[in-house]
Amino acid sequence: MLTRAVSDDLESVASAQRGLLDRVGVLAPETVGLDAALGRILAEPISSRTDLPGFDNSAMDGYAVRAADIAHASAGAPVRLPVVGESRAGAVPDAHVAGTAMRIMTGAPMPEGADTVVRQEDASRDGAAVMIHVATPLATSVRPRGADVRTGDTLIHPGQQLTSIDIGVAAALGHDRVLVGARPHVALLATGDELVPAGTPPGPAQLVDSNSPMLTAAVREAGGEPTFLGIARDSKESLRAQLEAASSSDLVVSSAGVSVGDHDWVREVAADLGTISTWRVAMRPGKPVLIGTLGDAIFIGLPGNPVSSSVTFELFARPVIRRMQGARELHRRRMLVRTGEEMSKPAGLETYARATLHTAEDGGLPHARSAGDQGSSMLHSLTRADCLLVFPAAAEVIAAGTVVEAIPLR
Repeated sequence: MLTRAVSDDLESVASAQRGLLDRVGVLAPETVGLDAALGRILAEPISSRTDLPGFDNSAMDGYAVRAADIAHASAGAPVRLPVVGESRAGAVPDAHVAGTAMRIMTGAPMPEGADTVVRQEDASRDGAAVMIHVATPLATSVRPRGADVRTGDTLIHPGQQLTSIDIGVAAALGHDRVLVGARPHVALLATGDELVPAGTPPGPAQLVDSNSPMLTAAVREAGGEPTFLGIARDSKESLRAQLEAASSSDLVVSSAGVSVGDHDWVREVAADLGTISTWRVAMRPGKPVLIGTLGDAIFIGLPGNPVSSSVTFELFARPVIRRMQGARELHRRRMLVRTGEEMSKPAGLETYARATLHTAEDGGLPHARSAGDQGSSMLHSLTRADCLLVFPAAAEVIAAGTVVEAIPLR
């Protein structure tokens, strides 16, 4: 439970994140088939149930021989060996006989008794025999059993988000099901008398609710299961009904109504129904952010401006969703970039500037330039942005050429 008293003092982004994430638990995991595992967070190690490869096999198309039989072969004095059979994928070959060669394909089992593969390029066929032109060393082009993985080796670790490659590896290790973190149920609601659903032509003084589709997609992208509860009107009664309906979820995310306007009721109603620990964070965009609880659910109230809503979701809601699944990395990996122009910001606020990335001609760090107007309602710069530049709170002017952290968005 979040129980700190509400203060009107600004809290740093790092402090607000710690206070939130320290209280977020991991949900009970579940078992899913590999066909449903893509993007899920692994909850237990995946270890091999077999050796890989499971048998000695050839790394080349060529001829399986004994190295001792061709020890003196050369281009000028090739060794002639009779070809007595073939080893191909999916079939067990006959045993190898000293003084002979066996045709072999890449990945096919090594015949018992053979210890070397002569590349096809180093041999020439002569009817029922083969001429070996190179004294190929012992064990050349042979992949021994277990050379890649031994039974019991762990290759994929808990907290890792499973990729298509991971799923293929899990299958190769002998698994058809994996234990993964449960997807948290995330209730979403918007607030505002002026809002109409996406697809509805807005009337005078009305706005399309773009935050809800954006946040629904962001929840899915983070691994959560979103449920949109609708648009609450600017009244305590409407908001209370929506928040009460949401409190059985793992996480509740609202947008708008968290500032100090005469019709901003989210803070008051949420405090009546649960707890509020954080209200204002020293950041731009998104200074008014509510963090607290509703019943057993974590509650995060985001600002209403689309850019502020997007940025604060990235910094607060996304890591909560990932922690609930047991993810090892809660935040996106940041990168270093060099500013391509001078930028300014308000003192005292950690600022997240929308920027586009450009390859440096000298091969150094990427250059970042403003994606456009940084106003919190400006969508054109948000959709153009490749990243968010992270400017420290104390700075007011960031000179061109300054190395800063960036949060990739694509």
